[in-house]
Amino acid sequence: MIPADSLRAALDAVFRSPAYDWAAEPRGPELLRRWWLQLHEWLEALRNGHPTIFLAFVIGLVLVLAAILLHGAVIMALTVRAAAAGGDIAAPALTARRGAAWYRREADALAEAGRYREAMQAGFTALALELDQRGIVRFHAGKTPAEYAREARLGPADRDSLTAIVGALYAAVFGGAAVGPEEYGRWRAAGLGGWHALTS
Repeated sequence: MIPADSLRAALDAVFRSPAYDWAAEPRGPELLRRWWLQLHEWLEALRNGHPTIFLAFVIGLVLVLAAILLHGAVIMALTVRAAAAGGDIAAPALTARRGAAWYRREADALAEAGRYREAMQAGFTALALELDQRGIVRFHAGKTPAEYAREARLGPADRDSLTAIVGALYAAVFGGAAVGPEEYGRWRAAGLGGWHALTS
């Protein structure tokens, strides 16, 4: 007769095998735990079976982690430096340094290349810089053309002309209005008119 302890031990060993694992399909944390254990077993097998490959693998992971940390540190340093320097101040300074003449030349070059909408944008920047030099507006690269038209210290006729120039610019750039050499030429000529500041 087989002792009860031996029979129980044999049955326990049989029913502990994966074939008798009647648990439901693992979900969520249980599945992650199983993957983690499988990864741990694989790493242990790699360490015991191929120590050199395991060491190279660990060194590679450390280098990848160091590269990620270094990249994050560089991005953070650049962001802090740009914020401290006032990144939004650089654009107006650069635009003002280039001057109206530079933007007029840029507008002409774009128009010669057939890029009339971009030429109008450069041409309006030149106009805004010229009006700033005359004390009619205060130039800032963050302002929109409509803001310049609203704040301009101009008489009624000149204000209407500037508003029409801005309207044509918006219609071309944002409204999809047709712009060819003739339309651009008329628009550019309107911007070259004499502007008279209001006297206080």
